[in-house]
Amino acid sequence: MNRIRRYKNLQGYSLLELVLVLAIVSVLVGLLLPKGFDALRNARIQEVKSACNTLKTALTDLITMPGGSGSIPRTEGTNIPTSGAALSGTTDTAKGNGARLDTILLALGKIERPLSLRMGSQVYTSTGSGNEMAWSQAAQAFVMTPDAAPLRDWSGVTRAEARTANPALVPSAAQGANFRLDGVTNRNANVIVAYLVIRSCPAKDAYELALSMNAPQLAPVEGAACDAGLVAYAAPLNGVTDVYVYLAEI
Repeated sequence: MNRIRRYKNLQGYSLLELVLVLAIVSVLVGLLLPKGFDALRNARIQEVKSACNTLKTALTDLITMPGGSGSIPRTEGTNIPTSGAALSGTTDTAKGNGARLDTILLALGKIERPLSLRMGSQVYTSTGSGNEMAWSQAAQAFVMTPDAAPLRDWSGVTRAEARTANPALVPSAAQGANFRLDGVTNRNANVIVAYLVIRSCPAKDAYELALSMNAPQLAPVEGAACDAGLVAYAAPLNGVTDVYVYLAEI
């Protein structure tokens, strides 16, 4: 009798029991995994919104800063303020690749740390080599020491930028130069627009960010370009798109 009991105790699970357990686990994974992804996406969205609020406050401080120009320095397009013959003589593209608005805010103590967001590209270093363009508050311009042409390229990094508005372009193609905040009205051609660039953002993150930051009547169509509200982006390609988030204008 004891041998029979020991034999029964040593028996494993039946095939039917294993199948049932695996089926239950699969159902639970199917129910819980999407919720986990949604929670992570929501955390990324809240992080972006918090960063935008911080940048908006920093830009207000910059504009009203004693000894400043009362404006937002351009860091993209034309009229990027530079000092030094070699630096000033380079192309707008080269200067735009080397200049960033967030580095100005960081240098002046308006933000506490470099931008680092979990949404989009996780690349935080430039391509190219050489010295960085640095902001001189006294000169109200970017400088390089020693004076030289900029060789660094930060265009592949999530960052803050500012450029002259271009109302001729739809927001999804303007790369931050135009936003239709009410869904209809373009930015005035005479203003400088500051914006956050999120590079290589997953399409779902871009869509959910626009849903969260735009008014309900400006909700985008998933998978299409976003041309209305605070968030603008082109139609996703290969599952990603570059996102532009409006910060301020002056």
